[in-house]
Amino acid sequence: MVLDYLKKQNRPYSATDISANLHNKVTKTSAVKTLKDLHEQNLIASKAAGKQIVYHALQDPRDAASAEDIAAMDEEIAHLRDEIATMKCEERLLKANLTSLNATLSTQDLQDGLLAVDAEKKDILARLDPLRSGSVKPVMPEEKIAVDKLWKLWKTHANTRKKICMDVWAVITEELPEGKTTGELWEELGLEGDE
Repeated sequence: MVLDYLKKQNRPYSATDISANLHNKVTKTSAVKTLKDLHEQNLIASKAAGKQIVYHALQDPRDAASAEDIAAMDEEIAHLRDEIATMKCEERLLKANLTSLNATLSTQDLQDGLLAVDAEKKDILARLDPLRSGSVKPVMPEEKIAVDKLWKLWKTHANTRKKICMDVWAVITEELPEGKTTGELWEELGLEGDE
């Protein structure tokens, strides 16, 4: 287990590191003993690093890649990098296409919108029919001006009366009987507010 771990990681470790990395499947004392045995069998090498000994797996020179293998791997890496760049470009184009498709309305949404516009058009035409038939008497500009003046006059009167009413109400509510609120008094007197 320890030898397999060292070969798999392909880097130096101390006995403490191996025990911790294997999540205490191998205790520290057991790891030290196993590492010494493997070192004596020349399956691993060791080197003193300060107060601790660091162990690493021996690499077989026959396992080293030849120059042709390295060139083939470099060529494959370059090919894969080019493929990654091409695929990233394609991904960007597809994302942009998806975004534009999501931004447009679906056929069903367009049909629903068309139905709503048609209904609104029919309603407007129905309201225009009486005006087109001539049964409605048009309002003359002079009449409109006179009505506007009259409306402004009565609005001014209404605002003045409202102000007087609110001033009187403020005087009345200054001295309310105990246990009565302004809202209760308002209700009791049957007053109505201005909408």
